[in-house]
Amino acid sequence: MAPPNIAPLENILQNSIENLMVAEQQLRDKGDEYRAEENFDLEKFWKNIKVISQKLSFECSKICICFSQYPIPSASETSSLMTSLEQAVLALVSACYGLPPACGQCLRDNVQYGILRAIQSTRQLLKIIKDEGGEAMAARYRQSTGIVWQGCDKLEKCPRDNKATVLMELRGQNALVSDAFDEIAEALKGDGSGWNNLGDEEEEMEDEEDEKWSNEDKDLIGPSVNLIKAAKILYKRVMDAVEKNGSSDTPQAIKELDQLHDDCKMVSKTIDTLILELYPPLNVVNMEEQSHHLASLLKTAMKTCAQTHIATEAEQPQLEFITKAIDHNLDRMKEKLSQR
Repeated sequence: MAPPNIAPLENILQNSIENLMVAEQQLRDKGDEYRAEENFDLEKFWKNIKVISQKLSFECSKICICFSQYPIPSASETSSLMTSLEQAVLALVSACYGLPPACGQCLRDNVQYGILRAIQSTRQLLKIIKDEGGEAMAARYRQSTGIVWQGCDKLEKCPRDNKATVLMELRGQNALVSDAFDEIAEALKGDGSGWNNLGDEEEEMEDEEDEKWSNEDKDLIGPSVNLIKAAKILYKRVMDAVEKNGSSDTPQAIKELDQLHDDCKMVSKTIDTLILELYPPLNVVNMEEQSHHLASLLKTAMKTCAQTHIATEAEQPQLEFITKAIDHNLDRMKEKLSQR
């Protein structure tokens, strides 16, 4: 139930919340749609995004101030505030539809994600006002408004082209792969017990039958861990090559970067799955299956890299080295499994 001083405005606020939800859902469902514009200018697009983001921040600040003091806005004043806010949100959505696919799918996805976050944080601000309201909630309004500001600021600072966006995404994936490798490497110093314990001390004391690796288990998972290490090396080589040679100047170069991003993303996701299979109780069949799947994805990513504009003659020997490392560890795995 809305607080007493907010109750007369509840319908107005709720309508605006629902309108923002519709805009958000529309962007999710139709984010791939594109409204063609003559003589599209990427630099002009970013200037427009900055202006609209600042407008949204301003409207949220104005709402925060108005509802943080007495008397709170009247019904007509609230309607006017909501109209200005919704116009800023719709302008952001419209701008997103104007970004051509030719600029890169990775770039478009990142812009769309930033706009969705801005809409969500704006909607949350209105929800807090509607549900909790009152002067006592001023600190909550300011906190929520700050989240909107942060969202708009991040949107303004999004990578400006597909190369920069792909590089940012690869760095994020690389961080996950590095963490996964460090985690399993650290676990291998012990027996793997307690890896999935959530920290409940009582439970730790009660659970005397924690699953552990045997020495044979630890020996068996060695090649799989080395495949994850190969992924780490691949990410470093790919990121260096994108940073040094990557381009967003031609449609072909942009498509190549998008494909490379997609292939590497599959590597990162598969490592997440493989890591879970390596911990005790070790499921050898699943470990082997996921390891071969990872090896296949690594080779696909390397093939894509080798065929793009980012791979010069200098990068080829490095890619060949990683390929040999993958094959070597698959052979080792086969050998160890045959000796079981």
